[in-house]
Amino acid sequence: MLVMICDDDINIANYIKSLIEKNYDENIKVNTYNTVDKLEHSIFNKEIPNAIIMDICVEKSNGIDALKKVRKYIPRTPVIFITGYTEYCQDIFIDFNPFGLLTKPIDSQKLYFYIDKIISQYKSDQPLNVEISANGQKINIDKNDIIFLESKERKVIYHTKLEKYEEYIKLDNAMNKIDNSFLRCHKSYAVNLKYISDFSKCKISLTNGNYIPVSRSYYEKVKRQIFEYKASKIGL
Repeated sequence: MLVMICDDDINIANYIKSLIEKNYDENIKVNTYNTVDKLEHSIFNKEIPNAIIMDICVEKSNGIDALKKVRKYIPRTPVIFITGYTEYCQDIFIDFNPFGLLTKPIDSQKLYFYIDKIISQYKSDQPLNVEISANGQKINIDKNDIIFLESKERKVIYHTKLEKYEEYIKLDNAMNKIDNSFLRCHKSYAVNLKYISDFSKCKISLTNGNYIPVSRSYYEKVKRQIFEYKASKIGL
């Protein structure tokens, strides 16, 4: 994971770097820059950050305008702005909608709060391969692409965004390969929680327009797990 920090006061950039390195392990790499040009040069040379921490005013230039130029190359990268001028705060959220805002002097706990959220987002975006045996060969499927599992005639069918894969395996054993982001809703079905759009006592509606049956014996568990999942996504 790569974090880029840009502040024309390199001492501040290095201080933030030291806070991150002190509180997190070596899996986070931190690069510091004291000019927007150097930051842009790294990004345009395919050094893609997982997060950017940047002063709003760098070398008397506007950090918001500078990042707008590179955002089209990294549209999903979280940006945390640094400012010593609270009067800029309203414009930041109107013009850019950043991931977070740090005011000077830097509050380390607020910084850690933002970094923790970025790490969580980063980990959830990483592919988690599930190995299955299909058509006589081993195949790796990204767990995030699996919409639901269907048990049929001693096989489990892995329904993904693009294809279906069949494996001779029990549904219980197939679910043991993946984490608790899958919900068992029927003796023959389990569904990826991220693809649920709605549910009722007899079915689950999926984001792709399909439906999965819910059996009576699983309904209360289904309801509880869906509510817990949705609550976790909004920080409850």
